[in-house]
Amino acid sequence: MIDIRQIALLLLTAVSSLCAAQGVSSATLRQGTPIALVFTSSLNSESAATGDKVNFVLTSNVQVNGATVAKAGAKVSGEVTFVKRAATAGRSGEINLRLDDLLVGDKRIKLSGSKDKTIEPDVQYSRPYHLKWPMGLLRTGDNVEISSGTLLTVFVAEEVTLPQLN
Repeated sequence: MIDIRQIALLLLTAVSSLCAAQGVSSATLRQGTPIALVFTSSLNSESAATGDKVNFVLTSNVQVNGATVAKAGAKVSGEVTFVKRAATAGRSGEINLRLDDLLVGDKRIKLSGSKDKTIEPDVQYSRPYHLKWPMGLLRTGDNVEISSGTLLTVFVAEEVTLPQLN
């Protein structure tokens, strides 16, 4: 008599053989894997507003054990979630961004600005606060300026299994 474990093993072997015969294979992209993006347009804390769309492009293929799971040139979008303009007394500007998922076929790669899942996933750009006494009180701080082509390294927020691309 065949028990349930033997049936499960036979089914698993059959499915594995079928996938191998059809050339279907996948790779698991681990949480915390760095992903390099580049800004496609400029952004400035003086003119940006909450809700503005921001676009990025994947700079290189994402690979897992030598297999490509996402191709360079893939587009990622995001949104400005917070803007603080430069102010007097040396207070500098700040911009926070939220990234949308990177789409690979019908799969989504969730992105985060930090390797640590407990930290807010926003990406934050700010300028240092410079106050030089006493004339610094009259000086306006610097705005954040991000030019087109600026590299942004983000991280995979949660593990995902993706098909290998040709």
